[in-house]
Amino acid sequence: MGKMKDFLGRIGRYKYVITILLFGAIICFFDQNNLMLRWQHRLQQASLEKEIEYYEAMRDSSIQGLNQLDRDVAHMERIAREKYGMHLPNEEVFIIK
Repeated sequence: MGKMKDFLGRIGRYKYVITILLFGAIICFFDQNNLMLRWQHRLQQASLEKEIEYYEAMRDSSIQGLNQLDRDVAHMERIAREKYGMHLPNEEVFIIK
């Protein structure tokens, strides 16, 4: 019985430290919003933000290309000839592979 009383006395002296450590462990590992999940979500958010930047750059490039097609008829004809194989009615097209 003396050993048990001695053990409980030691725990009693450090009850606040034990409580804080237990609370910290629950917050860090066992809570549904634990620190590990938060860290993973921040990594995922950074990845998604980079992806957003990439798609915004692609969008801006496409808008610039469309604006160029609207302004420059020669550029539009070149794209139609190269990509889609179109030609004028009085022209012959030779495709070399």
